Amino acid sequence: MTTGRTLRLGESVLGGGLAALGLFIAYETMNTPGAGRGVVGPALFPYMIAAGLVLVGLSVLREAFSGHIAHEAGVELDAPAVLVASAGLVAQFLLIDQLGWIPSATLLFMAVAWAFGNRNLLVNALFGLALSGATFLVFNYALDLDLPMGSLIEDLVEPADEAAE
Repeated sequence: MTTGRTLRLGESVLGGGLAALGLFIAYETMNTPGAGRGVVGPALFPYMIAAGLVLVGLSVLREAFSGHIAHEAGVELDAPAVLVASAGLVAQFLLIDQLGWIPSATLLFMAVAWAFGNRNLLVNALFGLALSGATFLVFNYALDLDLPMGSLIEDLVEPADEAAE
């Protein structure tokens, strides 16, 4: 049986971990060369994420120390769903250099949709492809920030570029 004390301890660890992760992201962003020091630039979103993590972590810590527990009966974890979503994230991390943003983000979308219970692979693949393609276009052409095209695709595109010259 889970007691209120162990739940408060778990929430304290979670809150402290979130706050520490936020501080770590802020520190790493501050020390990243070329991140820029302007108001809007490549460092804006990591700083926003860091601030959000710190605020949420401190809020969870406050609730844990005040005795308010989010789930009196404990937290039910859907381990298979967490594993599938995590595997999708790891796959994207491992494949993004070779396959590029669009295929790897599509695979991640499909894994997360599967983890949330959507078993229609074709629809998930089409939505993932549309969303990752749209983000690729916006980042690469509208914002002039390069998402990786993938070494396999670059190898196919380079000979065509050389033949056109």
